[in-house]
Amino acid sequence: MVKKLLLYPFFLLFLTFSSFAQDISGSWSWNSVDGGNMFTIDLIEISENNYRGNHCSVYLHGERIDCNDNKDEFSIVLIRKAENIFQGSIRSGLSYAVGNVQLQYQPVENRILFSLKTNPKGEYYIPVEGVLVRN
Repeated sequence: MVKKLLLYPFFLLFLTFSSFAQDISGSWSWNSVDGGNMFTIDLIEISENNYRGNHCSVYLHGERIDCNDNKDEFSIVLIRKAENIFQGSIRSGLSYAVGNVQLQYQPVENRILFSLKTNPKGEYYIPVEGVLVRN
């Protein structure tokens, strides 16, 4: 009985952290240190391991814009590869070329580490790396 009572707080802690894990649905944003560049993504859960979404990048204080203009199609396709790790593709709204991305969700901080793993061909304005926070 005493062992069960001692394990109970650890079980509650585990449930608390697992309930935060994996939910990346919603709006996320990143701004460069100088404020001249910004990047946003909006994600929805399609199924347990699949997310889709759209992005918008504004670079050089608004002189370059790379957004998905076609709201009938998603510019981001993600699949959960491991606990809090999502990999997939992003299609530039400027060149329509596709690059590969990885997102690592950090549930305690409620943020996403974004990495552009393979650059799209042609002209694009998507950060190579960024820490996105939930809006």
